Amino acid sequence: MKTLLLAGLALCSLFAAPLNAAEVKKKPKPPATPVLFGGWAAGKTFSYTVTDVVSSAVSGIGGTAVPVPVPKGIPAYTLGERVTFTIGKKGELLAPKGLNIAFKADGGNVNSYVKLPTAKAPTPHSALVWKNPSTNEPTGGAALTFFLVKRGKGFNVTVTTVNYMLQ
Repeated sequence: MKTLLLAGLALCSLFAAPLNAAEVKKKPKPPATPVLFGGWAAGKTFSYTVTDVVSSAVSGIGGTAVPVPVPKGIPAYTLGERVTFTIGKKGELLAPKGLNIAFKADGGNVNSYVKLPTAKAPTPHSALVWKNPSTNEPTGGAALTFFLVKRGKGFNVTVTTVNYMLQ
């Protein structure tokens, strides 16, 4: 009796496995969920107007900050300029004039972006874009910060900082 029962179970499992495998193959795949970066999918666009521009440089240790023009290699936005941002394929923040800053973190009501310096691109960049935590829609504006470090003779170093506020 036990042998007959075991043989019956074995026979059922032989037929059940192929049927289940066939059923799994027939099921359509659900649509892919878009990857979100701080609640934003690649391709999302939004615009803000530049409300404040501060560009200054400090030379040496304990030097005084002096106003300077925006140096070459840093996006030069002007007061009142409308800047359209786009979220790139990898979540990076893109804008005209070469702005490309990698997505770093979702802080709830702000998304942060950071581009660390490298030997070929020694200028670090950072950006904060405020958003509504309930809807994930951009609100409140953005802040962009750029640094440019230049070495002079000896220990003399000049650090130029450019800050933009956008609303």
